[in-house]
Amino acid sequence: MINLDIDDRKQLITLLKDLPELATERSRLQMLELAGLKQLAPMIDLSGASFVAVSEIVRYLSQYGRLTYAHEALGLFLNTLKSFVGVQQQEFLDGLLTKYDMMTPIAALPNIGQWKGGETTADVLEKIFGENTLRPIAFLQRGLEVARSVAYIGVKSSYQRWSGTGFLVAKDLLLTNNHVLPSSDLLTNSIFRFNYEDDFQGQSQPSQEYHAKPSGLFHTNEELDYTLVELDGEPGQKWGWLPLLARNIKCRERINIIQHPAGRPKEISLQNNFVEYVGGNVVQYVTSTLNGSSGSPVLNDGWEVVALHHAGGNIPEPTTKKRYFRNEGILIERILADLPSEIREMVNLASK
Repeated sequence: MINLDIDDRKQLITLLKDLPELATERSRLQMLELAGLKQLAPMIDLSGASFVAVSEIVRYLSQYGRLTYAHEALGLFLNTLKSFVGVQQQEFLDGLLTKYDMMTPIAALPNIGQWKGGETTADVLEKIFGENTLRPIAFLQRGLEVARSVAYIGVKSSYQRWSGTGFLVAKDLLLTNNHVLPSSDLLTNSIFRFNYEDDFQGQSQPSQEYHAKPSGLFHTNEELDYTLVELDGEPGQKWGWLPLLARNIKCRERINIIQHPAGRPKEISLQNNFVEYVGGNVVQYVTSTLNGSSGSPVLNDGWEVVALHHAGGNIPEPTTKKRYFRNEGILIERILADLPSEIREMVNLASK
């Protein structure tokens, strides 16, 4: 149960009541579902004016308490809403998440502004129909095997906390975004949690946490938004790792993303995800992700890593400069080409 003080409650409701994503009963239900709170929605009166409905949502979620050991219901809702507000509002929500120990805030994405592209969400939805989605049943088995190497990352600095996603590329090397782990100074208070997921009944599975290896490898590139960090204990021996090899990826191909959206237990977005652009250092695609998905592997239908997911929203195509409502990943071939030779050799050996 969360007991927000009067000023925090007033400021929170003032912020939320003006969000377009909470303007209608239908959109409020969609946001609750997006936050993983679908089972609570029938207990909340979502009708009426925004101020009244938002006040009721905050009241109910505050009183409900924790859905899991690590997640307050209100925390899940606020963490998800971070994807739809500006930088100052994100900082305020982060402050509430930390102050009331609701959950670890998700890592803030690179600043990409508001979408001004020529496509709408309706245009995007039209693209997911009429395609053959039949796959051998072994497709699911292989996906589960690949998912084992994907980890939740929790980072804590001297004044704030955030989370992201990463995945093993060798028995002791993990790849994530620079904006998730920008500095080796953060490694002391960072955790890398594997098997952080729920079973089909929604029960938490046993997870295992690892830490960065003291004085271990740390390599990062802000422009390509990637970080490689060496973990202690060789977690890949238990959880496996994903080979990093240059792969061809083309427009209209499907991709799948295994992730920790909004800091939640591991989830997957698959099949109705289409590549829309490949050029420069990036691949752009239509799919479902949230803040917290940063650092996830972007996989083709053979479950091979083709890119490192890092952003979404107002995304310009590098060659045309046109903007579209898409997500974006850094091509693995660009990351491999940027690695120092000794690190590239380590990654290549692990990929054989």
